[in-house]
Amino acid sequence: MITAEPIKIVDSMITSSTVPYPDTGESAWVAGTIYANGAKVSYQIDGVFHRFESLQDSNQAHPPEKYPNENQWWLDLGYVNKLAAFQNDRNTQTVTASPYIVSIDPNERFGAIAVGNIDADSVTVEVLNGSEVIYTKTNQLKTRDVYDWYSWTYEPFYQASGTIFTNLPINSDNTCRITIINGGGSVKVGSILIGLPTDIGLAQYGTGIRRQNFSTFERDEFGETKITIRRNIPRINFSLVIDKRKVNNVRRLLDELNGIVTFYAGIVETEHGYFDSVFLIGLYKDVSYSLDLPDYSRAEIEIEAI
Repeated sequence: MITAEPIKIVDSMITSSTVPYPDTGESAWVAGTIYANGAKVSYQIDGVFHRFESLQDSNQAHPPEKYPNENQWWLDLGYVNKLAAFQNDRNTQTVTASPYIVSIDPNERFGAIAVGNIDADSVTVEVLNGSEVIYTKTNQLKTRDVYDWYSWTYEPFYQASGTIFTNLPINSDNTCRITIINGGGSVKVGSILIGLPTDIGLAQYGTGIRRQNFSTFERDEFGETKITIRRNIPRINFSLVIDKRKVNNVRRLLDELNGIVTFYAGIVETEHGYFDSVFLIGLYKDVSYSLDLPDYSRAEIEIEAI
């Protein structure tokens, strides 16, 4: 199983993008302007432009503040459309015409790129050293599981929710270019995570998967039901075996990932039948491990998707 501490992508790292800034509703906040309730602006905080919505009329000379330190004047809507896919702590999607092409210079080493909360046909990753492309791979996202005559004939295509690229060439001078194509409409992508992957253990039998349904239903006094459809939130309890030489490094990495959204891949082969089930972008909720074996530690880790 691999994971990584994700690199924080700021405006200066995006060397080119087919998504414009400012986009619709992203004009820059101006101190002397009076904003009405519901007006939308952009404002740079910590090297990243956020979108904000005015919460009051006669909103003037009140600089926006990002979540969770918002004031009574502004609501933080997340990163602007150009950068929404790089905001790890939200599921807000970058939405744009196909193809979506973005070039990134992370300014440090990376060896894996994960993409999640996506609506597209394919993702292509290229790694460049200077102007030379030294790696390229395309992962298909519209697929179907065929295992007999009936499924070959009738099984529909489904949208994979995410994919991952691993074993990328590692060099601090490398950059990457990501191309996402959707032949059926706009590209939508909620997470692009770039980092240096670490093996935190071998996933074992006993891994458990849950999908918590947040849909609700209300029944009135006459027995009539009103259903509100909401998302299913996946949770996975991984059973891992960790080489004792790696235990301290794994423990330190998980401490650094406390409260940080990243990818967790129990299997890295995207064509594997279990890949969709054991690949999550989310947070680890709980981890425990035992030291009862001389050469290996047995661990349990719970991951919850964002």
